[in-house]
Amino acid sequence: CTAMVAGMRAAHGLGILETLVLGKAYIAAALLSSTIKGDDRISMKVEGDGPAQGFLVECDAGGNVRGRLFAPTIELESAPESLDTAPLIGSGTISLTRFMAGRTEPVSGSAALKSGRVAEDLAWYFHISEQTRSSFTVGLHFDAEGRVAGAGGLFLQALPGASDEALDRVERLVYGMAPLGETFATGATRMDVCLRSFPFFDYNHLDEKPVRFHCACSRERLGSYIAAMPADELADMASNGPFPLTVTCHNCGSAYRFWQDELEAMAAARRGAGS
Repeated sequence: CTAMVAGMRAAHGLGILETLVLGKAYIAAALLSSTIKGDDRISMKVEGDGPAQGFLVECDAGGNVRGRLFAPTIELESAPESLDTAPLIGSGTISLTRFMAGRTEPVSGSAALKSGRVAEDLAWYFHISEQTRSSFTVGLHFDAEGRVAGAGGLFLQALPGASDEALDRVERLVYGMAPLGETFATGATRMDVCLRSFPFFDYNHLDEKPVRFHCACSRERLGSYIAAMPADELADMASNGPFPLTVTCHNCGSAYRFWQDELEAMAAARRGAGS
């Protein structure tokens, strides 16, 4: 997760506070990727009345995560007292949407934010919308120079038949864990975290997969959006510019440039199609 968050920060050009909010959202999305298979996707949207305004992130079953903050720059009247996302997000809602391969309509659910901290809000969402006892922990640690030094998360969910006693015990262990960002910044591995944090439980390693910051946008895809604009707007753009036209992907910060001859060709194609 550390490389994923660091890559996201560089691509979006974010400061520490922006990296804190969006980085934790990326970690949470990476955890959610474990709940889907095949070509399915999940998007998580948080809308708040705080200075960060919220975010929209998306993951797929392959562990690819992308997304953006609604406020690219978080404006504060004074320096924050702590690296707590609650006052940055404020009150609002959290929504999860599942896009399932082979189905035309996505499945969505939402809940009021519990705290403005993505781990707590996700656990509350699963409790409210899916009646499933869940626990999320996400951590992000910066070094003395403000660089991302460690990032990681933990997602626990009760299986059918799990006893309340066992679940209570696990929750107490989770609450007593050292901050995961700091733990991974020391060089600890996922296995280290599992063995140290849950020493009284049998550990059965079933699978693992990488997570990464990755966006499926492309110049061709962005170009198709431009070509689908209303014909009069496209014609005006082809004649008057600006040149080159620069289109930036909100999810990853990639910028694509389209020159006048390309825009003219798009406009001519629309005219030829009778649009």
